Amino acid sequence: MPELPPPEAALPAGAAVQLDDGALRLSLATDIYSVDAILRSCYWLTDRCYVHLAASVGHVEVTLLLKAGNDTEMNTLAWEFLNSLVDNQLRVSIQRETAAVREMIISQAFADVDVIDDRGRPVEQTNPPEVDHQAITTWRPVP
Repeated sequence: MPELPPPEAALPAGAAVQLDDGALRLSLATDIYSVDAILRSCYWLTDRCYVHLAASVGHVEVTLLLKAGNDTEMNTLAWEFLNSLVDNQLRVSIQRETAAVREMIISQAFADVDVIDDRGRPVEQTNPPEVDHQAITTWRPVP
């Protein structure tokens, strides 16, 4: 695998800044990446680096500091992080888009009666099922 360029050299000006202590600060636009996607991507880095988040208007500043390693490893980690952001943003978007379907499936799975028919249309609940109240209140010893 070829050596990756430093993010601060390859990304637009100000998007990535290498700090004197070896940390890397990335400025992420919140109109592209949701905070959920940023947090998910940061979480998966916590075994290899320290992560700090700071909010600013329209951006989230992510500072990464390797727990152990050198500049080359920081470059690789930063690019992995940026790829992870794309992956996690797509997952967040799909989760939001399919929320209604997921909730309907869960409702149907745990419902006593059908809430959707075989074609996925809501079922009108005009007559709720009869409940045998005596069966509910009568004590039945276990054999």
